[in-house]
Amino acid sequence: MEPSEIWELIVKADESLKYATGDAAGPRREKAVGLLRSALEEAEAISNDALAEQARTRLKDLEGKS
Repeated sequence: MEPSEIWELIVKADESLKYATGDAAGPRREKAVGLLRSALEEAEAISNDALAEQARTRLKDLEGKS
């Protein structure tokens, strides 16, 4: 996967959370976590430390909001 495609996964995760309120919050959060895990896996596969760190940071942020 290309770095730009990995970045798009991170952006999609952010957008999924942007308007996550009420009943939609749980499913949107799960979707975002899945996208970020995929982004992290792909970034690590191509040894892109910057993108991997972006995904890790966002995952940590989500874990802090559990």
